[in-house]
Amino acid sequence: MDKSLNSFVDFLIDQKKLRFSVDEFPIDTALINNGIVKIENGQGSISDFGMVTKSLLEKYMQRLNISIGRSFEENVQFIADMEKDFICKGFTSDYLELEKEIWRLIIKESNDSQECSFSEYLNSIDPDNLPEGFYQFMEAYSILLPELNLSEDDIIDNFFTLTDVTKSETQYSLDLDNVLNGISRLCKNDYDRGLSLLQKSLDHQNRKDILISAVVTGLFENKGSQFYRSILKKLIAEKKNQIPVFFGLSNVTNPSDTDCELFIDLIKEYRGEEKITTAILSLAFSVLKTKHSTYHPFCLQELDSAVVNESAAYYILHNINRTDISKDKKTDLIVKLIHQDYFSTEKYITQIARSVRLLKDLESFKKIMMSIIGVSPYTHFIKKFQTFLQHIDKTEIDKLIIELLTDNAASKRFIGLEIFHEMSRLDPYRFTLDILTLAPISQYKLWMALTGDFHQPKDRLTALLPLLNSESELVRESFLCKLEEISEDYGGQVLDILVENLVDDNPDQRTAMKRIKNYISDFYDRHTIAKNALSEINPYQTHSKYIIKFNYLFHKNMNKSIDRGAREDSFLSLLGANTVQLSKGGGYRFGPKKEIAQLGSFASSFTMPRSYFIDPNQYDMEIGMLIRQDWKDEEFAELLKVIENE
Repeated sequence: MDKSLNSFVDFLIDQKKLRFSVDEFPIDTALINNGIVKIENGQGSISDFGMVTKSLLEKYMQRLNISIGRSFEENVQFIADMEKDFICKGFTSDYLELEKEIWRLIIKESNDSQECSFSEYLNSIDPDNLPEGFYQFMEAYSILLPELNLSEDDIIDNFFTLTDVTKSETQYSLDLDNVLNGISRLCKNDYDRGLSLLQKSLDHQNRKDILISAVVTGLFENKGSQFYRSILKKLIAEKKNQIPVFFGLSNVTNPSDTDCELFIDLIKEYRGEEKITTAILSLAFSVLKTKHSTYHPFCLQELDSAVVNESAAYYILHNINRTDISKDKKTDLIVKLIHQDYFSTEKYITQIARSVRLLKDLESFKKIMMSIIGVSPYTHFIKKFQTFLQHIDKTEIDKLIIELLTDNAASKRFIGLEIFHEMSRLDPYRFTLDILTLAPISQYKLWMALTGDFHQPKDRLTALLPLLNSESELVRESFLCKLEEISEDYGGQVLDILVENLVDDNPDQRTAMKRIKNYISDFYDRHTIAKNALSEINPYQTHSKYIIKFNYLFHKNMNKSIDRGAREDSFLSLLGANTVQLSKGGGYRFGPKKEIAQLGSFASSFTMPRSYFIDPNQYDMEIGMLIRQDWKDEEFAELLKVIENE
């Protein structure tokens, strides 16, 4: 088989590929039978990267006349040279898998044959300019850590160096966490070395709790309660060790029934000490992740009691969805948190939205949303739930929006509008649910809610147009009257919406279009044409000299810039003097000699209602009062009587 493997690897190196057609290379059945190569649909690929990589490395060492040396920096350069040669033709499928195996073999061989501790390599790294392949090294080093011949001092020194090198503004580093997992596995596999690492971690002048926790996890997974009785119990008595020890215990994989009992006893003994609240809660969460449901009620009670403490709130939110407790229990905890005095949407809404997204339950979302409305009404927070809403059935979203928009409570209608707006960011919203099946009074409330405060008629009116076909004459007529009122502010835009959504054989819509068209014509004849004839109230007359001067200066300067660019750039002149040359990087310039001006922002325009310009302050005040005014059933009593008599 060695001969077949050598021939196969020679083929890979020559062809610079890891996937191939069976017609390109005759595969020896021995490679297939030994699980080194697999054939699927006439295509061959590697199954055992370990065997292939070992042979490939040997051949590249011969090609490049190099061997694994004491300098790990040189070994890293060898990996880079090999990669450069192998992928010289471009992207190669499966090369990432091959690369991972290459790093593992190089690291293992460097340690075995050259007694490399990797400290020189790590100390030579500039944190602001990480070398290529550094994160591949970290991944392979983490996996191999239990197998490497390193002293406890080397392991700890390398950890601290990696901590400094990977330091960032984020609280969590996946790469460093992998190294900690490697240290835990080492301690689990070798108890004596683990004890030595524990003592050195505790005595280190720059002791790190996360390192101590990782060591505790591995040692406990090795000896369990025996380790607790002989070592940990004494350490816990020293307050400075409580946090790393408790977090270390909480990370133990698959705690047994006995382990859960121990964790419960520790919670009972040390709960109430505010400085270690999250560490104690980590033990409760660890038990909740197990199948030992006997202890779950106690742990849930601990979470319920701790949620009143602000120092525990964020930790509970962050970990609650990592357990198998019911959706109702999770929802109740979040609702209780929302009702605490320390709660604010600014601080907690992002994490709550993440929890809701993981819950994937509309009823839970409703409870949480209503709780937020109750403690913080008229707050813009729905945008944070956009991802969740996009994955909920459209009909269910329709029901929720309608339920909120037709509620008497202004705070609920406010959130209904927020959801409606969020769901119509790309296109005007259209209800999947047939709104004509709603009770007439609900139809009436629906158009009232959606037309109370808006700047773009198309965003709201498109969803309401089916009401023109309502069986209730009161709903049809009242909505038409509202469209007439809106047309006073937005003119022909209302008519455009009717035209765009016209159903050819619908007489009610045709009648509505004709009525709105006549109303607009009559309104503007009476109120606009007459005023335009009066120069004293026409801004183009009263401010004409300022408008003319502004237009002159603006166009003069702009034309100069464009003309200069057209003259200096022949290609630009071919496109025309009004063409703006876009430059790479999101900027623009008017010629090659002009500096690139980066685009600072993107803007869009929208139509403001005509009545806003009559008295802006009064308009804002009236709209503000309108959207925050609760409705009362008595206000709709007369309407209900009319509807009943239709």
